[in-house]
Amino acid sequence: MGGLDLHGLPRNVSWTRLGATALSNQNTIVLSKPVDWKVGDEIIVTTTDVSLSHTERQTIASISSNGLTITTVNALSYTHIVIHEVFPNGQVVNVAGAVGLLTRNVRVINRSPASDLFGFRILITDYATNIWDSVASEYLYTYYKGFARISDTQFIGYGQFVDAADDDKREGIHMYNLGNWNASRPTYVNSCSFDGGSYSA
Repeated sequence: MGGLDLHGLPRNVSWTRLGATALSNQNTIVLSKPVDWKVGDEIIVTTTDVSLSHTERQTIASISSNGLTITTVNALSYTHIVIHEVFPNGQVVNVAGAVGLLTRNVRVINRSPASDLFGFRILITDYATNIWDSVASEYLYTYYKGFARISDTQFIGYGQFVDAADDDKREGIHMYNLGNWNASRPTYVNSCSFDGGSYSA
């Protein structure tokens, strides 16, 4: 119900696609877009098959000077495909796994054990009350709209797991009753990573 600003170091790309198929047991990933990521940064490579568990977390061991080729500390456990096909009718199909940057220099971290599935929440909402004005001898209606401006931040262990269809999903970032966009009280989440939680937003 107040204001929150969290801003990490901007990166030129927060996620991109594979530029070529990355085979299991190899340490090289070719990207479709150059990045300014650093050695030691953690990345995620999404699955391109039917198993979500084949999404992989890797650490960057080195990166080419053009920012297009990453060498990972550990070999890939699974193959992540890239398909580019042009059909006779001119239709183009592109399928490629995503590669996202997890590491940010500003982090919000849940210190509870990951096994308890009960992380932190950020609630962004409004507030109205009547405040007594002693000069006017009357109550004044006061309305305050909260805001959060969040960019390039890593959220680790967010959200609170609830296994009930009609219950509040208890997201890591919950925006409620903010109404229309207001330039004086903007709310946005930009280029952030959500790492190891139950629900993001």
